Amino acid sequence: MKKTLFGAIFILFLGACYTPINNSGVATTKPWLEVSGKKLDFDGKQYDSCYRFDIRFWPQEAAEEIDLKEACVSACCWRSDKDEVTLDFNKNYEKNLAFYGRARKYSPGKITFKVSHSNLVNTTKVTVSPKGAVSNNGLVKLSYKEEENPARLAQIEAAARRLQTRRNAYLIEQQQRQAEADRPKKRSKKEEQQETLVKNLLLRQAGAKIDAYFYEMNKVYNKQGAVFMLSDRILRVTPLNTQGEYAVSCHAKARTGVNAKKLNASTFSCGRWRVRLEDATVLPDDRKALQILSD
Repeated sequence: MKKTLFGAIFILFLGACYTPINNSGVATTKPWLEVSGKKLDFDGKQYDSCYRFDIRFWPQEAAEEIDLKEACVSACCWRSDKDEVTLDFNKNYEKNLAFYGRARKYSPGKITFKVSHSNLVNTTKVTVSPKGAVSNNGLVKLSYKEEENPARLAQIEAAARRLQTRRNAYLIEQQQRQAEADRPKKRSKKEEQQETLVKNLLLRQAGAKIDAYFYEMNKVYNKQGAVFMLSDRILRVTPLNTQGEYAVSCHAKARTGVNAKKLNASTFSCGRWRVRLEDATVLPDDRKALQILSD
């Protein structure tokens, strides 16, 4: 009679500590202990279960020091494979201090969970060491001290300076190369002579048409009571191949405005032309040049 009464009292005592039953139909002693699956024997008694710790960490960086899967936090673990889990927050402390020159040392450094199950009351129990390391709502709150290795920090700073020096030298070299590439190449006397021949050929064959184009433009401005002051034409010669064929872009600077006191600088295109010295041919190479030649 006494044993029966003691057993009933024991069951009631445990029942007062239970949290609601999990999806697997198993009660747990902590709200943050989840049981997602179980294995039963022929008598219907549980002999294994897959559990997970639904816990959070503060500071959050502490979670980076542990393998959350191995710690049964991001995935469930079978009790038959692992009924005890230890979170070692300082496992990488020495390595981090040696490599980065700075590392956090957490307290408590280790937290151990021991999981067991009672078929008598269908409850999975977890004990935590040190006691109170996990709050009832699953928060693992750690304190920490940030340690420094002055010698390693000096090495890192020196390496960073060397790297920056090399980077600066590389950037200067790149800028010099770019400046060299952008610098106009000095032309030989023969190239200058060829360019002169190209320009003269263009002006002989299309110069009158270009002049007429700008003359008509001036008349349009005058009819509107505006001012059109044209300066010299600018011809830019670009070799197209080694067979004496060239592209020539034609532009003219001008000042225009409603009156002579208020003029704006403008640039007007007089077409792109293709010039062949071999057979003294000048052809229009864009719509503007074709318009000028056709008028």
